[in-house]
Amino acid sequence: MKPAYKSPEQWLGSVRFLAGVMESLAKHHTVTGIFHIGYKGTLQHNGVTYMFPGYSGWQLFFPLGFHHYLKKLRPDAVIVHGLKSPWQVLMLKFQLGSRVKIILQHHAERPYRDFRKYIQSWADRHVFAYLFASRELGLQWVNQKQINDRGKIKEIMGTSSPFAIAGKDVARRATNVKGEKIFLWVGRLDANKDPMTVIKAFSELVKTEPSARLYMIYQTFGLLEEVAALVDLNGATDHINLVGRVDHSALQDWYNSADFIISSSLYEGSGIAVCEALSCGCIPIVTDIPSFRMMTGNGTVGLLFEAGNSDSLLEMLHRSFMLDIPAERDKVLRQFKNELSFDANARKIMRVIEEVPEP
Repeated sequence: MKPAYKSPEQWLGSVRFLAGVMESLAKHHTVTGIFHIGYKGTLQHNGVTYMFPGYSGWQLFFPLGFHHYLKKLRPDAVIVHGLKSPWQVLMLKFQLGSRVKIILQHHAERPYRDFRKYIQSWADRHVFAYLFASRELGLQWVNQKQINDRGKIKEIMGTSSPFAIAGKDVARRATNVKGEKIFLWVGRLDANKDPMTVIKAFSELVKTEPSARLYMIYQTFGLLEEVAALVDLNGATDHINLVGRVDHSALQDWYNSADFIISSSLYEGSGIAVCEALSCGCIPIVTDIPSFRMMTGNGTVGLLFEAGNSDSLLEMLHRSFMLDIPAERDKVLRQFKNELSFDANARKIMRVIEEVPEP
C-alpha cells in the first residue's frame, strides 16, 4: 500500500520501473493493475487499466471483499507482488478457484523464520510460479522448505528502467560532473548498501589513478557522518563527491554522466539503481551476489567483487582502467535490452503464464 499518493498520475510516475513491464505485457494481453493508494478510481495508461479500489489496511488483511472484486474481473492469471501474505494467498485461491494461475513476485523478502513459514509452505501448494530476480534467491526458499518445487522458480526480475542512453556531454552539463573516469554510487547510506567499503577502495585507487572521480547519491542519511569522516580521513575529498539526495527524474542525467556504476550491496532482491544505470550504458562494478550475477549475465558484462571486501573492489577498480569502454558499453546495452528491459521482462512473464500446468 502507498496511501501517501493522492494522485494516480503521481503514483504512476513513482513506479515506472514496474508499470513499464505491465504496459509491455498489455501489447499482447488484457492487463489490469490493482493497487492501493490514497485515491479511489480508475486510470487508463498505455493499454493498462489501473484500478484503485480504495480498500483499507484492515479490509486487505481479511480480503474477502477484495478477492470477490478480483473474481468479477475473471482473470486467467493473478500476479501478487511480494511473498509476505501467504494467508491472503490461500484465501485468494479459495475464492478464485483452480482455473486461475496465481504467480508471486519476489520483492526482497527473506524466508520466514516464525510461524508464517508453515503458512507459506501450505500456500505454496496453490502457487503456480514465483518470479525471482535470481534463481539462487528462490532456492533459499526451497532450502527452507517454504517452496516445495524448485521448478516453480522463474528467473525474471519483473521490473526494469524507464531511462535510456543519451549524450555524455549534455548530461555532464546538467550534472556538472568533472573528471576523466567517472564512477557513480546510488543507494541508501546504511549497512546493507555498505558505502564504507567503496570509500576505502576508492581512496586507495586515486593514489595511482588520480583522474578517477566518484559521485555518491543517497536518499537516506543514516551513515552520513561516518561516510564524510572516512572520506576526510583518507584525504579523498577532491576525488569523492557526496552529492546527497537527487530527484528520481534527474537520475537519467547522472547515469549518462558516468562511465561506471558501483554497487556494494550485501543483499538485493533485484537492484533497481543498477538496472537503471545499465539502461544508460554504465559499466557495472557490483558485488558478487545472486541478483547482480543474473543482471550481469554471470559477470559477462562488467566486473564482480566480493561483498564487503575493499581489496576485492580495489582490484576491480584497477581492472576497469584496462577495459575498452565503448565496446563494454555496447555489451551492457545488449544485456539490458535482451534480459532486463520492459519488453524482455514481459516476454519472460508471458512464457510463464502460457505454460501448461502439470497434471
